[in-house]
Formats: sequence, C-alpha cells, structure tokens
Amino acid sequence: MASQNRTKVLLVGPVAGRLRLLSDKLRALQKSKAGPFDVCLCAGPFFHKTTAASGGGGGAAGGRAAGGAKTAGEDVAGAEDPQKQSQEQEREQLKDEALKDAKDLADGALTFDVPVLFVDEGDGFPAGLKVQSAAEALKKDDDEIDLDDDEGDGVEGEDGNEETEEAPHTPEGLLRLANNLYQLVGDIRQGKVLDGAADIVAVPLPLPDSDSAKTREHPTSLTVGFLGARVRLPCQKFEEKAKHTSFLGCDVLISGEWGQGMASDRCGALTVDDRTAIASFNDAAAVGSYDVAELIATSRPRYHLAPGPEVPVHVEEAAQLRRRFVASLPYKYPATSSTSGEGHAGRFLALGAVLPAAEAKALGKAHKFIHAVGIVPLSHMDAGEREAAKEAGAAVDCPYTDASYGVDSANGAGRTGGGMNNAGFAGGLSEARARRLAQEDAASALGGGGGDSGAFRWQPHRKRPRDGDADDEEARRQATEADNPDNCSLFLHGLHRDPGMALNPDKLLDAFRPFGCRGIRFPRPKMGGRGGHYGHQQPQKPSYAFLDFGSHGDAARCLADLRGEATVANVPLTLKWSASHKRPREGVPGAPPPPRRRNRLTEAECGESTSLFLRLPPAIDAGAYPAELETVRLLAQGTMEDELNVGVPLDSPDRITAKDEPALRVTVRHPTPDINYGFLEFASHAAALTTLVALTGLDDGGEISNDKLAISCLIGEDMAKRNLSHLRGVTLFWAKGLAHPQGDAEGGLQFHKRHFPPDSRTDCWFCLASPTCEKHLIVAVHDECYVAMPKGAVNDHHALIVPVEHGGTGALVIKKLAPEMESVKANLRRHAKTALNKDLFVFERAIQTKGGYHTHVQCVPVAAGSGPTIQSKMLEMALRSGFQLKEITSDLGLNALEDDWSDGYFYAEVPLPGGGDEFRRFIYRAGDGSNGGGGKVPLQFGREVLAEVMGNADVGQWKACVVSKEKEEELTTEFRKSLSSVATT
Repeated sequence: MASQNRTKVLLVGPVAGRLRLLSDKLRALQKSKAGPFDVCLCAGPFFHKTTAASGGGGGAAGGRAAGGAKTAGEDVAGAEDPQKQSQEQEREQLKDEALKDAKDLADGALTFDVPVLFVDEGDGFPAGLKVQSAAEALKKDDDEIDLDDDEGDGVEGEDGNEETEEAPHTPEGLLRLANNLYQLVGDIRQGKVLDGAADIVAVPLPLPDSDSAKTREHPTSLTVGFLGARVRLPCQKFEEKAKHTSFLGCDVLISGEWGQGMASDRCGALTVDDRTAIASFNDAAAVGSYDVAELIATSRPRYHLAPGPEVPVHVEEAAQLRRRFVASLPYKYPATSSTSGEGHAGRFLALGAVLPAAEAKALGKAHKFIHAVGIVPLSHMDAGEREAAKEAGAAVDCPYTDASYGVDSANGAGRTGGGMNNAGFAGGLSEARARRLAQEDAASALGGGGGDSGAFRWQPHRKRPRDGDADDEEARRQATEADNPDNCSLFLHGLHRDPGMALNPDKLLDAFRPFGCRGIRFPRPKMGGRGGHYGHQQPQKPSYAFLDFGSHGDAARCLADLRGEATVANVPLTLKWSASHKRPREGVPGAPPPPRRRNRLTEAECGESTSLFLRLPPAIDAGAYPAELETVRLLAQGTMEDELNVGVPLDSPDRITAKDEPALRVTVRHPTPDINYGFLEFASHAAALTTLVALTGLDDGGEISNDKLAISCLIGEDMAKRNLSHLRGVTLFWAKGLAHPQGDAEGGLQFHKRHFPPDSRTDCWFCLASPTCEKHLIVAVHDECYVAMPKGAVNDHHALIVPVEHGGTGALVIKKLAPEMESVKANLRRHAKTALNKDLFVFERAIQTKGGYHTHVQCVPVAAGSGPTIQSKMLEMALRSGFQLKEITSDLGLNALEDDWSDGYFYAEVPLPGGGDEFRRFIYRAGDGSNGGGGKVPLQFGREVLAEVMGNADVGQWKACVVSKEKEEELTTEFRKSLSSVATT
C-alpha cells in the first residue's frame, strides 16, 4: 500500500519574484520522465523582495548568519565602482522582471502546472492579485447564497444558459492565490492566536485544482510544517501539535532560517571552505537560529527545507552573490516525551535561488535551486517502512544538541577565528547555550514563571528556592485581597519577556477584555543605562502592569479561570491580586471610572455566560461552606436530570444521568473555604438557564424555591428525595463568564434547550424475536449477525452490525462471530469506497449499561481523507473524558489478544487517508488501571467524535437525528440495493 501513497514532491529555493522561470521549469519537469509531480514546496521569499541580494536570493543567508550581513556591494565589490554598478543594474533588472511576472500572474497569463506552496510572500502580494484576507474568510457563511449572480457576470454557454466558474474548495491551512498557487497560513479560525508564523498543516493530495486530481488514483496527505522568516519561541500552536501523542513528525518542514547546529562538522552540511567563505561575508559568525533548532527537534521533520547560504561567484566577469545547494547527512532525532526510542531520520536541504536555465547550467549542481524527492507520508507507513526510515546505519547524531555545538566550537576555533557558533559570546558559548542559560536564570529569578516557559530541551527546569516565610506572607496577602470586595485590579507580570515589543496596551486590553477588563495601567518608565545609541539612555520597558476590572467578581473570575497564567502574543505572563492600597487615583490616565455597584446581573446582560453566582444563607455555619456548596451543585445537576427525564422513574435504566452525559455535568468553584459564596459552572448557557428557571422560576435568578428545597432532586440511601429546607434563603444569579465554544464541553457534546422524551420500550431493541424490534431497518441478514440502519442515523448509509443472539459481551471478541463480522465489515468498507467514494469509521462501545446491553458494531461512512482528523479528535476527547485509547499494532483480532473482556471496552478502526482496507485500530479496556485511568466512556462517545469533526452537535445525540418511519423505510430500501450491488460485483 506504500506505493499507492507515495508522493512526488519538488523542493525549491527562494523564487524572489522570478515566477516565469519557475513556471517554465515546472512545466518541463511535469512532462519529463520523472513526472508527474504532486506538489512543489518553496522556501524563502516567493515574490520580489527589495532587500534581496543579487541573484534573487532574498531572505536570510543561511538563516541568522545573514541577518546582520553586509550588503553585496560592501562585501563583494568593495570600493570598485564597476562592480557596484553591475550589481545595482542586476537588482533593477530583477525588479522589472518580477513586476512583469507578477502582472502576468494576476492577469492569468502565467500559470503553474504543479501546485505551488510557499510561506514567505517577500515584500507582499503583487498588485492586482485578488487575495481574500483571513478576516474576510471568517466572515463568509457557508450557507450564504451569492446574489451577485443576478448581475449577469457569468459566461453564456453553448446552450444559451449562463455559466459561472466556481473556485475549488481551499483546504484548511492554505490560502489560495491563483490556480495551483497557495500560501501556507495555518488555522485562520484561531482569531486570538497571534503566533501564526508557525504551524503544522495536513496538505491533502491531490489538491482540488491540480491536474493530478484526474490522474492520481489514491488520495493521500502530506504533513507540512512551516516557520516564518523570523520566528521566535514560544510558538504555542506549533508546539501543541508537535507534542501531541498521535503526532509522528512532519514529512517536510519549511523555514526561512537554518537551525543552529546545522553548521556542525558532524552532519556534513558545510565543508571547511564553505564555512570560511560564509563567515568572511557575514558579520554574525553563528549560522542558524536557536529558535528554529528547538522547533525542528520538536517537530522531527523527515526533510527540512531552507534557503541556501550565499557565496561569491563570477557571473559575466563580475562578482555576484549566489546561493549554494547544501545537503546534510541523515541525522537522528533525540527522544521526546511523546516518542520512545529512535524514530525516523531527518535530512536538511538548503537550495539556491531560482536562476535562468543558462546560468543554472553554468553554475552546475552546486547551486541548483530545485530538488525532487519521493515521499511515503509518515501517517501511511507501516512498521517495516518506519524501521527503514530510521536509516540506522547511515544516520549521524542530531546536530541540534550541545554536543554538536561543543564539537563545532572546538574544531572551528583554529579555522575560522573562533568557530561558526561562537557568535562573540564570552567563554566560547554558543548562542543556544548562552540564551538558554540566560533564560533559565531569568526563570529561576522569577520563581519559574508558569507553564512550559522555563522548560528547555536538554536541561530540566530549575527553580531558585525562596524564603518560606516570604511565601507564606504573600499567600496571606493574596487571600486578604481575594476577600476585599473593593479590590478590582490584578497585577500582571512578565512584560519584559517580550523582546519584540508586541505587547502594546491595545493588544493586552483586547486579550483581557472578554474577562471584564476595562483598563490597563503601566508604571512610570525608568531610564536605563544601556541600549541607546551613542551612549544616550533610553526608557526601559516595564516588566509589569495593572489590569482594572469593572467589579471584584470579574477580577476573581479572570484569576480563577486563567489559574494565574496567561500567554499573549507568545509571551508567558503571570497574574495575581494587586495591593489594594495601590488603587488608581482619579485623573490618572488609563484608570477606569469607579465601578457602579449592583446586586445582580440580568440574563440579557450576561451574554452567553455559563456561570451562576451562588450565595449561601447567613445561618449556615462557616465550617460547612464547602460541603453546602457541593450540596447546591448536586441540586443543580439533579435538577437538569429531572428536566431531561420527565416521567422516567428514578431507578429506570432509561434515565439519562450526568455520569453518561457530559452536557448535564455541573462544577462548583469556591474561591476560598471561609466565604459563603461560589460559582456554578455549566456545560452551556442553555443548561445554566434551564437550571436557573427550574429552581428560582425567573430568567434572572433569585432565591431557590422552598418547594424545590423541601422535595429536592437529591436521592438519599433510602431511594427517597432529601429535604434541603435548611438551605432556605440560598440565592442564584447570573455571573459574567466566557461562553464555551460549541463542542468544548467535556466529551464534546453541548447541552441545548431541546429535551428528548425517554424511550418507553422495555424489550431489547435488537433481538429479532422482540416485538419492539423495528425490522423495517434491516438491510441484510447473515448466519450469525445482521446489518441494520440505526434509529437517528448519522447519514444515509450508517450501518449497525448486530449479532443475532442476545449477549452483553462485545461482538468483536466472540470467536464464533469473528470471521463473519470481519467479512461484513470488509463488505461495508468496500461499499463506502466504491459506491460512495468515502472511508469507513468503525467503533464499538461494549460496556454494560443499566438496562442491559445487546452488543453491536457501528460503521459510519465519512469523508475520504478525514481519518487523521477523526483520530486526533478522538484521542483528544478520550483524554478529556478521563480515559486513554491505545493503538493496536498487532494484526491479531481482539478475541486473540485477550481471553477476558468482561469489564468491557471501546474499540475503533480509523481509516487511513488512502482509503480501502487500510486503517488504524485503537482500544480502551474498561477497568484496566494501566490503560489510561478510571474515566468512563460516554454513552455516545463515537457519535460525539463525529459531531466535533463534522461541526454538527445534533450528530452526537441519536434522538436529534430521528426521521419518520416512511423516511426510514425509503433509506433502508436504497441502502439495501446499493449494498447488494457492491456485494455482487
């Protein structure tokens, strides 16, 4: 199956606006014996860049090495005017050529025969190129109908009807600029994420407007990571994806800079002559970026693509700078928290800039700008192919370690005047080591900060011990300020970690405004002794600020929700209560007006809040506050269960409870044990509103009804409802809070205002002899099992494989059923592929419920190529629900892996993007403490995963998808015909 997923990829260096040369080269290669190719990936500036050196290089020469490089005229020509004039003339010619090519691209006169993907747009997109911004893309409603069609802009076809050409759907993570031209942009939906210069995306192949869409038989996908031209740590979105447990590594990583350490002797990327030449033409001695090295080691790409280094060459008897082609030896990656042992090897390729054919031929392969590779994506490799990808016999040690830096410094000291990685640091430290030590020292001085801000790849995080008395005093002060209702300010620290000066007041206010922040105050700037030009002092950026909120409750909620930590523009910050004696004075710039005190918030004012403010009556003893807050939480949770199970007895197996349905769950937040109020957190605004109305009778809240307390929903050991009259006077009101995005509740399902009546049937639904068995849903009958459509199907071909005999044991572990079950699954998988052009997602939740269980396996056709998305979302939701799914690497069936499955299990088969019979298997064994903890698998877990992936919450609840019996009969008949036609072919 590897050959079916093999992808032909072209790797290209900086284009720098020479679009016509690239177009001609791709057209020739596509028609050559080596073609056709699936995609072309470009590193470095794609459009014209005014700062580029001669030869269309653009960008950093070997990463940071050219960040402070001298101009081509200063380094190459010196004071000789003819050479300066020659270089200036070449730059003007390149500019004119780039402008002409850009105009042809915008007019449609220049096209690409291979899909081209790039990261760096250079000086920006050419004039006339219609590019939809991220904001415009987010505003576009998928359900909109374009009324501009009435303007007659379409093209009249041969039959006299007006035709309009619709642009193909652009895959997520890409921005379509023209036919077969895309920019890698990442997830534009993450509106508050400001580190978009680094991301990892799955590029589906073939792309929609590619000619290979017609010729490529098996679709696949390529995992591509990309880093901006000046990326700096931390890159939260990139690192979260790279550290995910299911992440295998990038197939290709594109960056504008080298990773520091690549100039090491160990990996063979640069010869001694290369290192000498590069060092003599660049002020900075260290080749590469420490930040890029960190991200490479985290994402483990098989191929790392970057622009080549600039070296002097003679072109038409004039000295010019041209980029060199550099290829490293294969190297190993260090083990990480998400990988064990040795994984696949990595290779580094630095390519030259695009050149005319004659010049490229004259310079030879040492300056080539295009390189072809055949890749089997990591997500499609089997165990044997992954073993071969290790290249154990040829791979050298990872260049991105201190060992490589040390060797480089020692060996290079006598060759290039201090080595390629010294960068002028005292004691011969590499930039990586110097920066890391400085950051570790800063993190220790600050008490470690928070999150992963103090963690580094080669050395564990260390905290400087603090005085215990000081800690106790600070804890007491924070507790006092938390109880002070007049304190509405938080102390924000960590602004000094922002070297790029990105954290301006507007950006900070935008980040904290959703929590109720009304203003931000900075201290008076101090004058520093360093950093100014010609010895002048410049004001130092403050390390802290004060956030002012509209009320004490808003500030408390912000501090509790963020747990004292926040990340804005990739800068880690810490939060705590400010000292109350430092409240803002009236007239101070930035200070908000004194907040208007009020008793409660109305439902209309709270927006989509999911929080309720709870206050206990004064008669409750202070020592009982935590216990009574928990009692009210159970009361609220039980009230929702009663609202959802109208008419269902308390001991009925059909009763839906919070144990099985995450949307019913309620949590309580108690700021400190000695106060008589807290906050109830619900899965959705609708859940909070339903509870508030049921308990108080009002949308805006108030006292809980005495009737609700006298006969509460809480059940005692005698199966009778408890009397909570001692809580008379307890109040519930709205509290400000952030609305949960759809699908963000634990387990993935959201609570809506729709209530589904309980099913009145008591017999088994799936036993054929049962009078309640709906036989009109049966699609096919076999010897040991039958295929049927479920009630409330996900789509028109959702199938259940049901054993004929009633039993609680999972269907897939019954040995006599196994051969027939596998045959039926294979037939359904073949039907999904051939008749529907879809993949098949298979899952079974074989865990006993209160009313008994007739085992069945669910088979749902899903969009082709959606397997990786389903896998990622399923693993994430499983961890959120408290259990862990493990991949089954053996070829044996479940019945052969274990003898005892009596505790139950959840099993899933996730299709690989290539479709067909290729899939990955995952298992969670209930009751096995070594397999992911004691969490419970939600009753509708498989459907909830699909609901998240499809963006449709109704899919997660079968009752929301029920259609009429007539429609069910119609769908079953069509399904039966479709399935039988595939079975007979």
